[in-house]
Amino acid sequence: MSQDAAESTVPRDPGALTDRRPVDPSPQPPSFTASLDQRHGVVRARGHLDVLAADLLRGSIVALQRRGHRQITVRLEPLATADDAAREALARLAGTLAAEGVRLVVE
Repeated sequence: MSQDAAESTVPRDPGALTDRRPVDPSPQPPSFTASLDQRHGVVRARGHLDVLAADLLRGSIVALQRRGHRQITVRLEPLATADDAAREALARLAGTLAAEGVRLVVE
């Protein structure tokens, strides 16, 4: 194949091959954030709570348990959402904590 033929058959825009556009390199806001109130045993969550975020949240909850809290509250802030897998993970964690004498409240 000649160089001219090769140039005419390959699209100039690489996104045209996969129907993808270039990725925006600017920072994106996190899809989930949580803040801890270690004094009161409260975790405030914002954004979309999926199973991966629930696993991160679990670490915060366990840390509060280790600090001696017998009741831990997870507050889903007004714009927070949780998918079914995340709710299920929190329910399993609540059962595990209950067996250890800790109450998990999700508001």
